[in-house]
Amino acid sequence: MDKYRQRSLLLVCLLLLWPVMVPAAGLAQFESEVVVTDQSASVRSEALRTALGEVLVRITGQPGVTATEPARAMLASPEQLVQQYRYFTESGQEPPLLKLWVRFDGDAIRDQLQQQGVAYWGGERPDTLTWLAVEDHGNRYMVSADDGSEAHRDLEAAARARGVPLLFPLMDLEDQTQVHIADFWNGSFDPVIAASRRYHPPAILIGRIQHMASGVWAARWRLTIGGGTRSWSDSHPQLAALAQQGINDVADTQAALLRANGTTAAGTAVIEVSGISSLADYARARNYLSALSTVRDLQVDEVTPVQVEFRLHLNGNLQDLTRTVAIGSVLEPAADGMDGSYRLRQ
Repeated sequence: MDKYRQRSLLLVCLLLLWPVMVPAAGLAQFESEVVVTDQSASVRSEALRTALGEVLVRITGQPGVTATEPARAMLASPEQLVQQYRYFTESGQEPPLLKLWVRFDGDAIRDQLQQQGVAYWGGERPDTLTWLAVEDHGNRYMVSADDGSEAHRDLEAAARARGVPLLFPLMDLEDQTQVHIADFWNGSFDPVIAASRRYHPPAILIGRIQHMASGVWAARWRLTIGGGTRSWSDSHPQLAALAQQGINDVADTQAALLRANGTTAAGTAVIEVSGISSLADYARARNYLSALSTVRDLQVDEVTPVQVEFRLHLNGNLQDLTRTVAIGSVLEPAADGMDGSYRLRQ
């Protein structure tokens, strides 16, 4: 037996025997921080309710979810869903802020939402490449990956609150050669889209923010995801609130595409994933699939030296899964073009 066949056989045996521990989808999605005045039980109870409300909005992608009956039932006793909590002081403020950090039981929350037929948004949070031009009192600048500007900080904070992973361009010589700030004011987005290709983003957000003479901040946004494009405008007296409005719209749009409908009848699909040549590859593929809103449960049906066959129990059908995977960055359609045939991206 040659060395290649020996390695292949060993890999097959390890994949069949290795007990992969699949973590709860998007652990950070179930964490939150809340400013508190003290460490008393009454203040903590109210802070836990606030934190759980933020988590429910993030995991469902629905800003109004806290008004629903399932959410109200959970919010009535948030302590029952707490896994860990701790207090810490955030420096950089005067006086320093006392905060409560809490992690909730993601599996329990997801199970309760499913049982009550509430749609939820799982771990398939596409990286959103964000090109942002800002004009403040006549000064125009582009926000970059290592930018410390107020606009950058506000967008990042808003994105964390809604569970939207943002990426910013490097704005190095290559980006500066292709993208000019005037493009954002004359609506010439083709250069921006072309410059985005080096980052291979599942989603692209293009924004222009202006500080108007009236003191109001105004923004125009353009989001491209899943082969579609949406444009809209926002305005607000405060930059942080404007950033939150923009990110809320991004999150709502992505959630509408990706969240699982809790009332959809479950189906089963068998898919083949090739390009798995190590235990790390196997764990990456399995953990990714397990984190998807469209996947209730999975099992391994067959392992060969060239691919793994997964049996998926779905919230919906194979078409829902295909749409979700197409937006992600872990799997891609296999070269044979067959439904349910994928390859692990390298």
